Amino acid sequence: MKTTIRNRTAALGIAAVAGLAGIGLASGPALAAPAADTSTAADAAPQSVHFPTDTGIYADELVRAWGADNSERVEAFASPQVVEALNEHGNEDATHWVRTGGDGAAGTIYSTYENTVTGETMSVGVSNEEVSNGGEWGAPHGVHKVQFGS
Repeated sequence: MKTTIRNRTAALGIAAVAGLAGIGLASGPALAAPAADTSTAADAAPQSVHFPTDTGIYADELVRAWGADNSERVEAFASPQVVEALNEHGNEDATHWVRTGGDGAAGTIYSTYENTVTGETMSVGVSNEEVSNGGEWGAPHGVHKVQFGS
């Protein structure tokens, strides 16, 4: 009977060590970047773009994309009217915008920016409900207003 208990205890100990070793191996680089299965990679749908669910960060992302002249990303974050307004304004000195504040009204959060080169101001309106309720991946076209001042 003592031999049976020892054998079972030894087996449980070996299983526990093997399990911990397996966890250690699984948490390494293989877990962070699984190998792609090339046989189905062509059939896989493209992954969705992640949009922030915080309105201030959402506005910042639009301003950064506009400053980097990344029209595809600007179009993803802004409504067509905002894209048109940004294109009409032009993006000269667009890398010099700094957020100076924010305010909310009627379901829209307005982030205000100042251009450190020209002194011009800009207000970016983000739909709070649309962006905050976009789920895990957020929502596209959340910026629905932009206004420039002096």
